[in-house]
Amino acid sequence: MINRTVQVFLFIFLSAVGYHLLAQQKLNGNADGKGQTASNTKKILFPTVYLGRSEFKGGLISKAEFDRLLKQGLTSTDSLGNKYKVVDFDFNYIERELYEDSIGNMKVMTEILFEHCKGDTVTSNISSGIYSRSKAGDTVYIDQVSVVRYKNGKGNKPVFESTVLGARGIKCIITK
Repeated sequence: MINRTVQVFLFIFLSAVGYHLLAQQKLNGNADGKGQTASNTKKILFPTVYLGRSEFKGGLISKAEFDRLLKQGLTSTDSLGNKYKVVDFDFNYIERELYEDSIGNMKVMTEILFEHCKGDTVTSNISSGIYSRSKAGDTVYIDQVSVVRYKNGKGNKPVFESTVLGARGIKCIITK
């Protein structure tokens, strides 16, 4: 009796799983059950953001190089070589400082500077102090980057697409 109950339950369960898989294939436009082929697979490309006009896309960077590239702004391309214009981004600067508390104990504390920047360069609030303030051990996160793709325009004036895309951010760790 128990064996028969298990068989019925197993049949119902496997039928439900099979029906679910068939429904997924039909939703994907693939009712023949052969799976997706290379011709109907969509590639999703996230443009890569670079610091300045360089190939630096994150990691360890010297203070001098960081300062030089940050002044140039941000650039962006995707894996197919399409160029993008940076529309806006979030700039997060995490500064490590050594402080002394009220009883003389030394503590490493962090200060966080956050600013939303329009365009491809940092705001004047940041640029007025970041170059004298940055030092080894500090970290910079550039994220929530929005970009638009360049179109082939006529003349010297660039033309942009209207669709704003999200791009990969950058994490910079400043060294000596």
